[in-house]
Amino acid sequence: MPVTPDDTRLMDVQQGGRCFFCDGPVGAKATFDHLIPQAYGGIDDPANVVLAHRRCNQRKDDRLPTREELDRFFALRRSSRLGVWPPLRTLRNEDGGMDEEERWMAVAQAIARQR
Repeated sequence: MPVTPDDTRLMDVQQGGRCFFCDGPVGAKATFDHLIPQAYGGIDDPANVVLAHRRCNQRKDDRLPTREELDRFFALRRSSRLGVWPPLRTLRNEDGGMDEEERWMAVAQAIARQR
């Protein structure tokens, strides 16, 4: 389900009007960052999206979120109707000591289970 204006407002409130990555004020120029990039199967859904500055979004590029970013995302989404996409849960649960290739494989398998 695509991100609605209501979803965007709720994300803005949950994030305290701050960029998810640098914590600077994001304002009206917020962009959507897909934690699991669309280029690698990430969905365009609030459960996979955060608000970020354009430069922070570009800097993140097509990498997976770090453990710290996942922890922060889960804390923001606790009890939120925006939810957490199951492949992000898989990544967080299986992330202990995995190299980048193993992380991508875990995500790919979790995405395949969603289809």
